[in-house]
Amino acid sequence: MLISETLLEAEAELVHSAPIGVGGTCFQAADASPDTRSGRKVPEALRQWAAGHTDFPFTALVDHYQVVGRNGVRPHVATMLRDIHGKSRSDPVLAEWLPMTFDDNDASYSSYVGLDYFDQVVRSVDCQRVDAFVAATAIDLALLETRALAAAPRPPQSVRTRAAVRVVSQLSRLAPDFKLHPSVAAEGVAALAQAGATYDSFGSSATLALRSVPEDIGAAVRLTLLPTTRLHDEQMFIRCIQIFEGLYRQIATAISTAITDLLDGNAADAKDRLDRASGRLEAIPALFRVLTTMPVDAFSIIRGFTHGRSAVQSRAFRDVEFACAPRSQRSTDHVPKVHGEQPTLEAVFLAVRHALPDAVPLEQSMRRLDRAWGAMKRGHWGITLKVIGTVPGTGGTAGASYLQSAAKVSLFPGLPEAA
Repeated sequence: MLISETLLEAEAELVHSAPIGVGGTCFQAADASPDTRSGRKVPEALRQWAAGHTDFPFTALVDHYQVVGRNGVRPHVATMLRDIHGKSRSDPVLAEWLPMTFDDNDASYSSYVGLDYFDQVVRSVDCQRVDAFVAATAIDLALLETRALAAAPRPPQSVRTRAAVRVVSQLSRLAPDFKLHPSVAAEGVAALAQAGATYDSFGSSATLALRSVPEDIGAAVRLTLLPTTRLHDEQMFIRCIQIFEGLYRQIATAISTAITDLLDGNAADAKDRLDRASGRLEAIPALFRVLTTMPVDAFSIIRGFTHGRSAVQSRAFRDVEFACAPRSQRSTDHVPKVHGEQPTLEAVFLAVRHALPDAVPLEQSMRRLDRAWGAMKRGHWGITLKVIGTVPGTGGTAGASYLQSAAKVSLFPGLPEAA
């Protein structure tokens, strides 16, 4: 994708004139060695790997990309990676990761966030592994912000850091299938209670917790932070999107499994799954507090660099909505179509409710899920309105007005009016 000179100059001005953290440069760009910044050793490392002499140079590539951004990588490096991708089909993990490094001409939301790589490594239907990824991503986000605060203490960065640490303190609700050591949340809560906290104790506990996740999931977290710019705010943005994607996958899995439970006559199990899904969604305001710290000018630059990579392309989000009830054509004009053989939760419930002794509690759980999902969509709309205003969206939608309309659409429009 061709980035305008005006946009490149705006990004460079923030990088060179603003401090590390909110509204400024990322600490990787500020502290990079000349070799990492130039990436001059990367081509040789790739050639050594291709000759079978070394392992694939993931670390060198990620370090370089985080310092210069995807759009700052020299064209010949991206070309080498594209060529490797064409020959890497025997290694499915590498094959799914590589498109993140050369998607400038065929940018997509999936390659921006690393969703295909996520599905290959984490596996969306494995709830424990998905929660491990969500937890590790949230911890990495908090460590990212505490490090920026230590490098350049400022009120905006302090607000961001507190919000990120609060997300970690909510992981028992956001990622309940990952057993985080209690000391991490406790240290986070203790730091939040202190004015001018340094977060040193929290950082130590969080770092240890990050090392406790399965090795391949820890690697997935490290390898999917490939921003397009050198702005610190984009790294926060990517991490938040990745957490949302993990949550969407958990919600979609819960609904799909609840449908199977209901078809098997297990209404109590279906209710329990929906309640757990609602509990995750009800903790999302903590994540929104992080996103509200995004400066308007920084996001304007990020948005320009990421044109075409719109969250409206999220398949997991649509999996949730399509699994609940049929969607109208108008409401899905801008989204990828989801084709499933499973009936929707609404259809199954309406077909069997008169024969279910637990129909009322299950319906209440469905309505709770609907309220939580609607609150999440309204939160998305509110943040979009604050940060980008009423301009059109990058995914072909009307932007904030599209989100406002979408937020009014129920997950279960066919349920009878509540008494």
